[in-house]
Amino acid sequence: MTQPFVMVALSGGVDSAVVARLLSEKYEKIVGVSHKHWPESRCCSTSCLDRCAAQCQDMGIPYYPVDCMVEFTQAIVDDFVATYQQGRTPNPCVLCNQTIRFDMMIQKFFAMNPELSDLDYRIATGHYAQIEKVDGKAILKRGVDLDKDQSYMLYRLSEKQLQKCLFPLGKFYKSEVREKAENWQLRSSKQSDSQDVCFVTSTYQKFLDDYVGKQQKPGELVDRDGKVLGEHRGVAYYTRGQRKGLGLSGGPWYVIEVDTVKNEIVLGPREDLSQKTFILYKTEWGALPIKFPFQAKVQLRYHGKVMDVFVEKLGSEDLYKCHLDEFSYDITPGQSAVIYEKDYVVGGGLITDDLP
Repeated sequence: MTQPFVMVALSGGVDSAVVARLLSEKYEKIVGVSHKHWPESRCCSTSCLDRCAAQCQDMGIPYYPVDCMVEFTQAIVDDFVATYQQGRTPNPCVLCNQTIRFDMMIQKFFAMNPELSDLDYRIATGHYAQIEKVDGKAILKRGVDLDKDQSYMLYRLSEKQLQKCLFPLGKFYKSEVREKAENWQLRSSKQSDSQDVCFVTSTYQKFLDDYVGKQQKPGELVDRDGKVLGEHRGVAYYTRGQRKGLGLSGGPWYVIEVDTVKNEIVLGPREDLSQKTFILYKTEWGALPIKFPFQAKVQLRYHGKVMDVFVEKLGSEDLYKCHLDEFSYDITPGQSAVIYEKDYVVGGGLITDDLP
């Protein structure tokens, strides 16, 4: 059987470097690829790309940086800012995986190398997740290292995309990956894991201030009864569940709601965040058979608590009501809820507490 051509998506970190080393022993046609998407981002800074190039040179494989800055700005950064302006909390890493890393970067690589475009290919990354074939369909599954599992971040990948993916680290624990990197003396063996949104290098507030600060209008901080408690700087700077940066005494106060119509931030005690139901929209469903309504497990945040959920479809639209078996403080409009059957990803979507 002819081997596929393999692209390893490199970030300069230890995980993708170990993937490249592992697969270089298995596949004859293999290259390293990185997407340059934001000036001096944590995962595509000049030093990161230089480290990727050096690692590929050490392994004797070609390396290709791919410029995705325009596409990333339009699809990810603009959406990030717009979502905050709408009073919701974005999850840009999930969207980036779907639209940039596993889509646009691949398209642009083949545009740069048209002589390779007819080859059967695979895209390999350092994600801690697994793919299992069920009746020929690619099903996303949790990685064995549950502390590092990244299936939540990959739930929006289509079955067609998953057919082309390789996630070699899904069967390893992080400690094993570190050990391999040290034994192989990889340049990135001591690199710390990346954290948070890669293109925000200071604070979210500073980033939003630089991007849309002049568009923000001050308004009132109010309690559930409408009593004015203070003034806010603009709705984009606040997110449900936020406690810090409110500048109020007499709390603790939490952001319960961002009301963009009234230009108000509604505050209350933590108990007011507690909910058992929410609506999903902009959903993506995997290849596992689904019959609504159904009982499953749900994760509301990356590495968040796994809870029991009952999912029902609302009419013919892309709207689904989710009923938790217990109250949660983590129901945040704009974030993703990912639904699981055992360790398999059934699907998921964006959270809202009203009809979008």
